[in-house]
Amino acid sequence: MTAQVLPARPVPGRADACEAWLYAAEKLVCVLCLAVMLFAVAGGVVIRFWGLPLPNIAEWALVAMSPLTFVGAALCTRVQAHIAVDVIKQVPWAGVQRAARLLVALCMVVFSVVYSWLGWTLFEDTLLTGEKLLDMGTPLAVPVFFLLLGMVCMAIHSVLECWRAVRGLPPCQEDA
Repeated sequence: MTAQVLPARPVPGRADACEAWLYAAEKLVCVLCLAVMLFAVAGGVVIRFWGLPLPNIAEWALVAMSPLTFVGAALCTRVQAHIAVDVIKQVPWAGVQRAARLLVALCMVVFSVVYSWLGWTLFEDTLLTGEKLLDMGTPLAVPVFFLLLGMVCMAIHSVLECWRAVRGLPPCQEDA
């Protein structure tokens, strides 16, 4: 009796699919943040110009900068759009490029894990203290949460880039 082998996607294939989904979600978050920033700045200008008795909604633009910064940084990590990649691409030897990719990815793993932990402790503190921003009363935990989320996403992308570098696979490229 022989065992039947069922076709299945390898775990790295599933990880790549999950990373692609994560990348799409990161792009959506960044687009939404840009829209919030546009609305909040334009609304703030209208409120000030007409002297309307409304609170300063420009605070929302400041809050939207947090996910744009940290989730956007994770997005850039996935598509290899950071300065270390520009330097790596200048090296003509494939083995050196691969080793440099691995070294950069390992450094990004360490960086993102440390800042994930720091983000978690800061997020916990903001939840416990209940601190709020001044104009609209937005909980400080909202922008701090996006620091945490961005660093966790960056860690995921960096770990998978380590895997790609070790296996000799090409890095992810920005989609069209």
